[in-house]
Amino acid sequence: MTNDRCVLAFVILISSFVIPARAAPPGFESIFPAGGQIGIRVECTVAGKGLEGSSLLAWSNRPGVVLLAGEKPKKFIATLAKDAKPGPCLVRFYTNDGSSPPRVFEIGNLPEHLEKEPNDAFTEAKSAEPRMNAVINGVLEKSGDVDTHAIRVQKGKAIMLELHGYALGSPMDPALRLLDSRGVEIRGAHDSHNLDPRLSYTPGTDGPLFVQILAFAHPPAADVALKGSASHVYRLLITDEAPKPATNEPKVLTLPAAIQGLLAKPREEDVFILTVKKGDELALAVHSRAFDALLRIDDSDGKMITQSDDGESSDPSLRWKAPKDGEFKIVVGDRFHGGSPEHAYEISAKPFTPTLTAMLDTHAYRVEAGKDAEVKITVKLNGTFAAKLQAKALDLPPGLTAEPVEVPAKGGEIKMKLKAAPEAAASQAPFRVEISDGTQTFAATYLIPFTEPRGDLLVTTDTQPWLTVAAKAAEKKPAAK
Repeated sequence: MTNDRCVLAFVILISSFVIPARAAPPGFESIFPAGGQIGIRVECTVAGKGLEGSSLLAWSNRPGVVLLAGEKPKKFIATLAKDAKPGPCLVRFYTNDGSSPPRVFEIGNLPEHLEKEPNDAFTEAKSAEPRMNAVINGVLEKSGDVDTHAIRVQKGKAIMLELHGYALGSPMDPALRLLDSRGVEIRGAHDSHNLDPRLSYTPGTDGPLFVQILAFAHPPAADVALKGSASHVYRLLITDEAPKPATNEPKVLTLPAAIQGLLAKPREEDVFILTVKKGDELALAVHSRAFDALLRIDDSDGKMITQSDDGESSDPSLRWKAPKDGEFKIVVGDRFHGGSPEHAYEISAKPFTPTLTAMLDTHAYRVEAGKDAEVKITVKLNGTFAAKLQAKALDLPPGLTAEPVEVPAKGGEIKMKLKAAPEAAASQAPFRVEISDGTQTFAATYLIPFTEPRGDLLVTTDTQPWLTVAAKAAEKKPAAK
């Protein structure tokens, strides 16, 4: 046989073993509208790669939220049950090849509306029906796009405007402008707790006002031009039911406690009285989406003992041990001395017990029948556990197993093996990883995938990573010589 014939035979032999490349899981860039009202059906349009096929399915982590494929490509019908819990949830799209990253979908109680084009110019919006106590869903579809919406206001009745764009995962740094009936700006807002704007305003007359929405690039770009795309999806919440301010009188905290409050005026601070015994150890935290909260502990004479303006996230938290018996003051304020109807918060206080955070390395895993997949978990401990900690995988499909993994006493990275039996059937479903010391159990989470985070999304973590089990690939027999 000549050298050329030997090479040709070798190529034919090797090529007979080549397995076709595995298709990529679907991409998922946006869903519009990115939410709906409880008890209704919403037709949604999705954007991204691999979302056209008939095998595409959807999943939500919220009971009562079901998405089914519509009659046209990239159309889905979201059915929101009457008993669905309001708030943000996550949705995924998946095929036999795997799952897309999850994205945020909001469920609310207020009537929902879609923007009506054209609405770029102030003059075009003047003919639109004014809205109040509603949610307007829109898209800044192209560079330079500006959306304008009419709202109905009453003299002396404060209004609140809250935009969710960045918080949905949209690639945008949005801003709001509030215009009077002549088109003159009377109030503006840009970044708040994250990149999304919120503003409040008390009108001096009845009649329509106009809200303009625009967006800059995220991640930041060298220019400051207005940006837009099919993924620049937003939700504008319009209400005239501002939260009621708390009284300035100190309030008594009884453990465990979770209390909502409001810093209604600039430089205002809310004070809570807590009676403790020497050696009591407490876990305190404040959550606020609209301002940079400050958490402080003072003694009964008002002398500061300790404070925090930054915790595990951008919200403050404290682990504190009482130095003596008596009363102490727990103080909530704004780091920059602000205050407004937007400065709502929640404070929690409870006896300290050892806790941990367990972070998964990704949102989705894939394993082929007869093979293994590795799950990496980074564990951080807060306090000392008396018993050994062990990580376990739960809700695995038939044919998959995972041996429990012991967590080192000081935490750190651990690795868990997902083992698929040769006869394991193909499947798609979420699973869970939990860490327990026998008395307390902690769910492992993953970070919602997003580029260059500069603040919180409406949902930042989730406890249900996705698992794709692929059937064992059939081996090709060598071709006959």
